[in-house]
Amino acid sequence: MHDKIYICITPFFPTPSSFRGPFVYDQVNAIERNSDYQVIVFVPKAYGSKKADYEYEGRKVYYFENINTPSYILHGVFNKINAHFFLNKIKELNIDINNIEIAHGHTAQFATYALALKQLNPKIKAVVQHHDPDPYTIRNGKWAQKSWNAKYRAKKNIELLEKVDLNLCISEFVKDSLISFPDQPKNLYFSSYKDALKAISGIRKPNLKDTYILYNGVDTRKFHVSENHKHNDCFTIGSIGNLVDWKDHITLLKAVNLLIKDGVTDIKLIIIGSGIKYEECNQFINENNLNEYVELRSEVHHSLLIDFYNSIDLYVQPSFFEGFGCVCTEAAACGVPFMICKHQGAAEYISPEEEKLWLFEPRDYMVLAKNILYYKVHKPKQTYIHSFDIDILIKRYLRIYKEEE
Repeated sequence: MHDKIYICITPFFPTPSSFRGPFVYDQVNAIERNSDYQVIVFVPKAYGSKKADYEYEGRKVYYFENINTPSYILHGVFNKINAHFFLNKIKELNIDINNIEIAHGHTAQFATYALALKQLNPKIKAVVQHHDPDPYTIRNGKWAQKSWNAKYRAKKNIELLEKVDLNLCISEFVKDSLISFPDQPKNLYFSSYKDALKAISGIRKPNLKDTYILYNGVDTRKFHVSENHKHNDCFTIGSIGNLVDWKDHITLLKAVNLLIKDGVTDIKLIIIGSGIKYEECNQFINENNLNEYVELRSEVHHSLLIDFYNSIDLYVQPSFFEGFGCVCTEAAACGVPFMICKHQGAAEYISPEEEKLWLFEPRDYMVLAKNILYYKVHKPKQTYIHSFDIDILIKRYLRIYKEEE
């Protein structure tokens, strides 16, 4: 074991059979690459599960047992028991608590494990990273809008997040949701989250120690302009994401449909993803005779996306509850500009002077269609006010701990 250990505890990490969570995998590697920390990754598994520790592309991943309630009812009630399971795994691996410098949990509940380590060694920096504009995780679950359930869950997470040393947010949008709570953040468009906030009306405001914006970086060794970058005869738009309500692919379909109806027929849209809105999207395509122009593809492994980005002319993300949107900056790293709804995470990369070119109000397919056509004709260059290189972003983040020494 190294003398300096960085613990990562996350529900998001790829496995040999699933590529979900590549952004955490890239972050872990970037931390180790840009520091003298040994990063050790822990992932929860259901209590009694026979899942065994595994290796993913050279990275060892350790499972620890975890008990969760069905549909997130009173989520957090088993925090102490789960922390016990986690510490048992630390002990099993003979990890010296005194060598751990940072314990980094992903999402609010995972602050439990960082704080369990800090209780054993107060010198450990307990960090929790928020990937979602619902940072207190009150929206999900069958009874999410039941006041007794929502308030219990919110209070549990408030208690955790007040104790950690640093709350990492993947965008200003997420940070605003974190510090505004339990009030609505600015520019909130998603009714599901508005309803969840109504269910916790009256609970106290959190008193957080510190926050830091850590944008989701891109490993530019994986995503870059390819020698095989295609220049299409047909203007090609790409979009990637789960087909769910707040991803709002219908708005993108409406924009493309409008362009085609106006005579712009040298155009193609490729959407990669699956989910509950697939049938709605497919129905819209059939009803508007768009099969010649629109292709719905199944998800592909993250490592194959460089070929996709290098085969398109424009990337569009119509989401209106997007904590960041790694796909936008991955496309940018491949030389492909992106369009996204205003006030979403990746929109923070666009300067105010360029907003009219690349940003649009949620569900405003008419403005989106106009922006797509303008880019198709004029090809303005997209510039960025932040770096998306993961090594640069991680170096800046790690500098916090050097300055504290």
